[in-house]
Amino acid sequence: MRYFCISLLLWFSTVTHAAIHMPDQFIVDGVPHDVDSSPLEKLYAADEIRLKLQNQQQCEAEQRGYKGVWELKGQQLFLNTLLQSDCKTTTASIDPKLLFSEKQYPLKANWFTGAIKVPLTDKDYKHCLTDEGSDETIGYAYLAMVYEFIGGELVKQSEQIVTENWQRPRNNCANVPTARV
Repeated sequence: MRYFCISLLLWFSTVTHAAIHMPDQFIVDGVPHDVDSSPLEKLYAADEIRLKLQNQQQCEAEQRGYKGVWELKGQQLFLNTLLQSDCKTTTASIDPKLLFSEKQYPLKANWFTGAIKVPLTDKDYKHCLTDEGSDETIGYAYLAMVYEFIGGELVKQSEQIVTENWQRPRNNCANVPTARV
């Protein structure tokens, strides 16, 4: 029984580490914030990035293979560095020549048109009851400071409620005791 429990514990520990996600960082006024999106994916598709970085030493469990460190300087977005994970730390810097034909960081992110959302609150998950009566998470909402860019230039900054729904809300969400948004 002891060996079974130890084996089970080891199996669960490998499963939980199977997909590591290193969120990008966005620095505003010297304060770093973890963000869910990556401005680099406006320049290259995720598969294209992996292909360009395939000869770089990286953690096999890391989904994307990199972590971007972005910074708002004045009214412009800059990429300070791209880091790779060795599954313990994220200190190995990716050579900017691989993706940008540039010799060094920081790089002005003039390709980026989109929004970076900095969470101001925790995610509040929305729950609904299924037809069978079980509780199901269908999405989340959180308050964020949203920075909108066109060609790497900050054009708007505003506080917004960000919602993400994986499924359409059902009629029974509003009157369910477990429902919360």
